[in-house]
Order: sequence, then structure tokens, then C-alpha cells
Amino acid sequence: MTVFYATSSSTVKIKLLQASAVILLILLFFIPYREIRIERIRAFGEAKAIGTVVRKNAIKEGKSKTASQFKNYYVSYRFIDPNGLPHQREAHVDAEFWEELTRGDSVIVYYAKAEPMVSRIDHESESAVVKLLAKFSRTNVP
Repeated sequence: MTVFYATSSSTVKIKLLQASAVILLILLFFIPYREIRIERIRAFGEAKAIGTVVRKNAIKEGKSKTASQFKNYYVSYRFIDPNGLPHQREAHVDAEFWEELTRGDSVIVYYAKAEPMVSRIDHESESAVVKLLAKFSRTNVP
């Protein structure tokens, strides 16, 4: 007589459900909550202000001292919101824009009306997630 071992379908379903729950928890860890929150704030509207470049910074990658080793370009800018409060922020920008700027230059700043501390400038590097969310949330995307 041959005995076959067959698992019940409920055991398979439970294991499949547990595996799905673990995968879902792992995926939740990678959701960019900060970017989603910031774009939600910007969805209430943005306003323009004139900002001033305070500082430029380029960060090297590698140990070489050649200019081609610079990979990350940052611009610190300061602007004053309609309430008269100054705000300063650092933005990651592309190399061409960084080369054009000098300390004291004016830049157009787009700040969230609901929270002026949330701001950005033209040519600021943004992640793919932010670019996707911006299509739905920003009303005046340059």
C-alpha cells in the first residue's frame, strides 16, 4: 500500500499569506515618505521669491584632484518669505548651472505657500519619485 503525503490547501494558503505579508513589510521600508510629504505640502500651491546665492560647494568622489572628479554640486541660497522670515537651504544642482553661478547672484526660489521652509530652485536635482509626484502636485512646474 502506498501512502501519499498531501498538504492541505489551507496550510499552503497560510504560508503564501505569510510570505506576502513579509514581502509587503519589506517594500514598505523603501517608500519615500519624506518626498511624498514634501510634495503633498507643495500641492497646496507654490509662490516665487528672489533668493541670493550664499555659497557654492562641490564634493569630490575619489582621491584624484582633477576637476572631472567632482560629482555633486551644491548651492546654498537664502530668501525671505512674505512674513519677513529668512530661510536658507542647500540645493543639489547640475554642473552647468553651478558653473554659471557666483556668490551673491539672484535665483528664483519656489516655496510652498503652506510652509515656506519647503523650497526649491530651478535646475535643482530631484529623484525620479519626486519628478513623478510633481506632475500631479505642482501647479507651476517650470
